[in-house]
Amino acid sequence: MKKTNIRQQIDRIRKDRQLRIQFMKFIALGVMNTLISLIVIYLLMKFGVNYRLSNLIGYIAGLINSFIFNKIWVFKTRKNLFKEIFNFSVVFGLCYSVQYLILLLMVEEYSLNKYFSQLIAMGFYTVLNFILNRIFTFKNRIK
Repeated sequence: MKKTNIRQQIDRIRKDRQLRIQFMKFIALGVMNTLISLIVIYLLMKFGVNYRLSNLIGYIAGLINSFIFNKIWVFKTRKNLFKEIFNFSVVFGLCYSVQYLILLLMVEEYSLNKYFSQLIAMGFYTVLNFILNRIFTFKNRIK
């Protein structure tokens, strides 16, 4: 199997029509997951739950929806369910950690609005999540 880096994946998305369609499906699903996550996060924060815990719970809600629809609609895989769940969880953990560090940096170090910061950190999460799930979890689905 040929190894690819993140920059090569981004270049492939720009050049390959089928891959762009897959990416657009991922983005559409991401919008739905983002709405689910943000609604949960913002509601919890509104009711006094700490923004950090709200963030975690919101992402878990989006994660469950994301796995199901990525598997059956975006990447259309029929591989080992448990292996994909494990790989998806590893990718989630990495992407979540990156966005969480960005969130903390924006709120704690730069004193930016915690609602706005949630949205910005989510953008980083989304792009990294697509690339890593395509390479690692649901790999080789589009040539």
